[in-house]
Amino acid sequence: MSRQRIRILILTGLVSIGGTLLLQLTWLQQAADLSEREFSDRVVTAMTEVVERIQSMRGDSAVVEPVQQASSNYFVANLNDTLHPFLLEALLRESFEGAALSADFEYAIYDCFSDSILYGGRVGQAPEDNAPSPRFDRDGHYFGIRFPERRADLIMSLDRWLIASLLQLLVLGTFVYTVVIVLKQKRLSEVRDDFINNMTHEFKTPIASIESGAQLLQREDIGSDPKSRNRYLDLILSENRRMRRQVEKVMEIATLDGQSQVLQKEDFGVVSWAEAAIEAIYPSIALNGGEVLLQVDTKSWPPSLGDNPIISGDRTHLDGVLSNLLDNAVRYAGEVPPQITVALTYVDSPKPHWQVDVEDNGMGIPKMHQARIFERFHRVPTGNRHDVQGFGLGLHYVSTIVKAHGGTVSCSSEPGVGSTFSVELPALIA
Repeated sequence: MSRQRIRILILTGLVSIGGTLLLQLTWLQQAADLSEREFSDRVVTAMTEVVERIQSMRGDSAVVEPVQQASSNYFVANLNDTLHPFLLEALLRESFEGAALSADFEYAIYDCFSDSILYGGRVGQAPEDNAPSPRFDRDGHYFGIRFPERRADLIMSLDRWLIASLLQLLVLGTFVYTVVIVLKQKRLSEVRDDFINNMTHEFKTPIASIESGAQLLQREDIGSDPKSRNRYLDLILSENRRMRRQVEKVMEIATLDGQSQVLQKEDFGVVSWAEAAIEAIYPSIALNGGEVLLQVDTKSWPPSLGDNPIISGDRTHLDGVLSNLLDNAVRYAGEVPPQITVALTYVDSPKPHWQVDVEDNGMGIPKMHQARIFERFHRVPTGNRHDVQGFGLGLHYVSTIVKAHGGTVSCSSEPGVGSTFSVELPALIA
């Protein structure tokens, strides 16, 4: 499936599920508002009925202010005179039952002239609440009704809506997780295909060269000519070494991934280590008409360390680190002869370490790829150049080995100017 189609499916799924969730939340809010309004209307109706019955009992025809809602769970109603609390409670119970109000409530009778509560009580299993009911700005006597568990009752009345919303959130989370997994699998599939294609090309070229060289050696006119025979034998051996190096790279990564402890540390001179790596790569650089320069900052470390300070590490793997960096500097030189500088510096703070900078004048690395160059199998596109091949394992190998030694590796690059790879390795503390 193409990337464009995957993006369309993801976008469609997110819009559909997100839109449904938004509607669900909107309906939930509307249901909560409707339930709140319905509850308030029933309470006001029931309390109005109580006030009217009290007036009827007294033969009072005075106009009484309507019942008012002071807050979401507190209602007040005016009385022209005092009222026995037992009568009020009985009337409230009867009126609330008629209005299908089963919520527990607290009630209180207030005397505003003395600014005091004449009586207060609870109906049902309403919990103890030491907080006094709020005063209401009116003259005379009035009674108030408070529902302390109104919020919990409202949530319980919306249980179906809440469950539906939670399920919708679960569906959205599952979809997002599935999308992440699909994208990872897509990336792994692309990496696998790239690896197979690169490996096929890397092995196909030396195999074809070895086969051609062997066929030429079978010819009598070449097989009897020592000079020609040696040239083609050198070709066969060179291509065989090239193929062996590629196989070793794959095996090195497999070994590092499969074992937690693969380093066999030893003490060796850090300067001689850099010199040996340059000496090994020099023939390839000279063949391409380039130069390599080693800059050793001897003033950066204490004189007590000597001319060739000791570093501890796996010499074989650390040789491979410098070899990969120098080999990349040669292979990615572009159309110009490679100009490579290897700088060795001792850094004393914050922790003593050796810094090795490999600087080249090659093609450089685009910004969008610099963050991923140390990932396994990741290769920077080289446009229409087909002479630069590999598995995308070299820099991953470098990063793995350096981290295994407790160090770090970084890259700074500018396309068309060149790249600088900086390796930091812990120094021995005297």
